Amino acid sequence: MLFLTPNLVRGQGYHLGLQLKPNFSMAEPRELSHEAIGSETHFGYGFVFDAMFTETYAIGTGVNVFYNGGVTQHLALNEDQNGAYVEAVQLHQQQQYVEVPVTFKMRTNEIGYATYFGQFGVGLGLNVRSEGSQKTTPFATLDSLGVVSELVFDASSFETATSEQISMASRTRLFRPSLIIGLGVERRLTGTTALVFAVRYNVGLRSQYEEFGVLQSQGAEELVYQYDAALEQELPVPIQMQGKTGQIELCFGLMF
Repeated sequence: MLFLTPNLVRGQGYHLGLQLKPNFSMAEPRELSHEAIGSETHFGYGFVFDAMFTETYAIGTGVNVFYNGGVTQHLALNEDQNGAYVEAVQLHQQQQYVEVPVTFKMRTNEIGYATYFGQFGVGLGLNVRSEGSQKTTPFATLDSLGVVSELVFDASSFETATSEQISMASRTRLFRPSLIIGLGVERRLTGTTALVFAVRYNVGLRSQYEEFGVLQSQGAEELVYQYDAALEQELPVPIQMQGKTGQIELCFGLMF
């Protein structure tokens, strides 16, 4: 974290600053119908406001801007002029949020020019951008009655599949409540100037998807069927995707 701190009475007042924080983000499914198959690196930055009410305790807030995402795989129903079919979808997500955090920050007294701290709290993020790229490959075909004819699925076919850019704005909820946990250290150089390094974990508290239809499956590779009494046969079950994202942030900076 990079902090620009006014000269205040020791142990009271407030700290103002800026922060730079690359992150390692991943998707976290909340059901079996899609699975996380990869993580991504992203970047963030923000404004920091710490209200110091004692020398070792503070309430931290500010404004954070960050990207996160992840790589997932799921099964979806598609229809064209040739009929209906099930396809396996590999989705690379990229979300951008503006977040207001509220954390409780606990600091130690200075130990050999270093001050250690931990923080715990919540954040409320506003989604300002949601997009992704997807690759698809055939998984199964359906006849006019919805009967599935299984195909031989080969995950390696994603390597040669064409990538398509898509918007996910209509599939992403506007607000993202999150849990924030962090640990860090400030190494004093001279006076009030100190190097700062921190690690934070930021994870969503609820599903971030809205109106995102997929087919129910086991591990995104085995369809789940439900018996239809009218047609007297089993059909694939449509559901809504449930999942969230989390990231590990590395914060570097300088306090004055």
